[in-house]
Amino acid sequence: MQVLRAAPVDDPRTSRGRTLPQLLRDRARENAGEAAVRSKRAGIWRGRSWAEIDRLARRCALGLAAAGLKRGEVLALIAENLEEQFVLQLGALCLGARTVSAYPDSSVDELAYMLDHAEAVMVVGEDQEQVDKILALKARAPRIRKVIYIDGRGLWHYDVPLAAYDEILAASGRAGDETWLDAEIDRARQSDVAVYCYTSGTTGHPKGAMLSHAFILDNAYRLMGSLGVEPGARYLSYISPAWAAEQFFGFGLALLAPMVVHYAEKPETVQSDLREVGPEYLMFTPRQWEMLASGVEARMMDAGALRRRLYHWGLRAGTARLRPDAGAAARLVAAPLADLLVLRGVRNLLGLSAARGVLSGGSGLSAELFTRFHAFGVPLGNLYGSTELGLVSAHRRGATDPVTMGQLMPSDPTIAEPMEAWIDGAAQLRLRVTAFSGYLKNEEATRALGVAGRGYETGDAVRLDERGQLIFLDRMKDMRRLANGQVYPPQFIENHLRAASIIRDAIVVGDEQRRSVAALVNIDGEIAGRLAELNGLAFGTFTELSQLPAIRAEVARVIAGVNALLEPGARVRAFATFPKELDADEAELTRSRKLRRELIHERYRSLIDALYDGSAHCDMAIQVRYQDGSLGSLQARVAVNAVGGEA
Repeated sequence: MQVLRAAPVDDPRTSRGRTLPQLLRDRARENAGEAAVRSKRAGIWRGRSWAEIDRLARRCALGLAAAGLKRGEVLALIAENLEEQFVLQLGALCLGARTVSAYPDSSVDELAYMLDHAEAVMVVGEDQEQVDKILALKARAPRIRKVIYIDGRGLWHYDVPLAAYDEILAASGRAGDETWLDAEIDRARQSDVAVYCYTSGTTGHPKGAMLSHAFILDNAYRLMGSLGVEPGARYLSYISPAWAAEQFFGFGLALLAPMVVHYAEKPETVQSDLREVGPEYLMFTPRQWEMLASGVEARMMDAGALRRRLYHWGLRAGTARLRPDAGAAARLVAAPLADLLVLRGVRNLLGLSAARGVLSGGSGLSAELFTRFHAFGVPLGNLYGSTELGLVSAHRRGATDPVTMGQLMPSDPTIAEPMEAWIDGAAQLRLRVTAFSGYLKNEEATRALGVAGRGYETGDAVRLDERGQLIFLDRMKDMRRLANGQVYPPQFIENHLRAASIIRDAIVVGDEQRRSVAALVNIDGEIAGRLAELNGLAFGTFTELSQLPAIRAEVARVIAGVNALLEPGARVRAFATFPKELDADEAELTRSRKLRRELIHERYRSLIDALYDGSAHCDMAIQVRYQDGSLGSLQARVAVNAVGGEA
């Protein structure tokens, strides 16, 4: 059995037994005047130093204590990525309290479950929308004693007691002597639980993973050592702190490196704010990278013929230089010229001209998309890990192999021994690594992961290449077998399908009751709409667009290309395009944009059956939820398409 052991890095920036608030206090002493946070408000970037952030966090701690928050209690936060959320979390941790964050688009039911399960006693809502959700569920979360808001617009005439963020800060002025607060900060230990992060809940209720200070900081060190993050590096915080990866990046690494964390003005301005920041480090999910690539494609579809030809030539030249057998002409002439004329402009458009370490994590990224960004000159890397075991492997700077998930990451030597990994007899990856503190109120699920000394079970089918790098195949439970015995990897197929700009989501179907593989495809409305317009095709709704013959023919072309990568028995033989976009509000996606497969299989059962029974189409009635929460029904005739046949 081959056992991989992570190589250590020589970086003195270790946690040295400190908690997040203790590290913040040291930053205020050692890096007092250096930039810590930059936030964009009303179109203007405003910076705060480490001394200012420490002072604000202490004021938050004093104000929260005055409002009744105690050690071991839970503060919940429901907001976009904001400076105030950063400060409030650190303030609560100063008191020895714990925090839990929710995705800002979470439904009332999702919030009710999380707040009740986490036993939150105070909740921070960013604005009126979030406060309304909190008030709607308060009867289902009886432990909540106080509701705090950050943006008070629209909240003037509410007849329920609410507290403003500014009032929490102001309360600190009445707190008197602060020596007790330093005593509370000193009292904490690295092993203390700091944060609850809830899993995606793709197969049921999400589980609350308990993350300690040590776990967060060890993962921060893993990132710092793998990416070579230097002090003062620019980072754009975009992924919600509800996701463990943002706790590692936006909190742990921000304090440990330290980095300058930038907060966009609002989600709608992220792309323009990204260009203004020019981050050196960035973490997106595969879907967000896919959307960035689709945005470039959409702009080129609107460009003139000459510019389109120039762009495609530049992309080919950028791709050619990545090949191991690239000749001198490709590397020294064509690639630099393409970079000057085309690719530098693409990087500027994306806001990634200064990128040094940008990662894709959360699920698999297709090799095609990986290669496309490297052709642009963006050093995109894969990141592999989980909420429970943390970040495991990543591409180091300069890596261009899209197949692997990179090398094992180094551990903070003051926290843990180097990580070890091996493949067991079932082809499952096992890890000996510092892990989370268990699932909240779920010891059985915690035990199911295994024991650290014997290696935690990841549940992932993985193999190692000759260089000792991890190659992810699929989740063990997701590998599928057809009625004829053919085994196929659904995630591999789905990742390659999503690499096409016209496909936003894809879900592959086919089990031991079926003799072939089929697919349900959610088209990208913007790209498909532009394609329809270029072909002079009229449509009024997404449903009409999804069923246009030209759009279905383009999807069939993409599927045929992916089929060429598969064994004949594993190829997609039929597909249908969803008549509506998959929506997290309708529980078809998780808040981190992962597919809820079981629910989709159940909701679209009639369409899946039509893919196999020889039907030309399927008449459907689909329940939809409108923005105001009301329910309606969508009537649609969905075409069934044979790959390689008539579209």
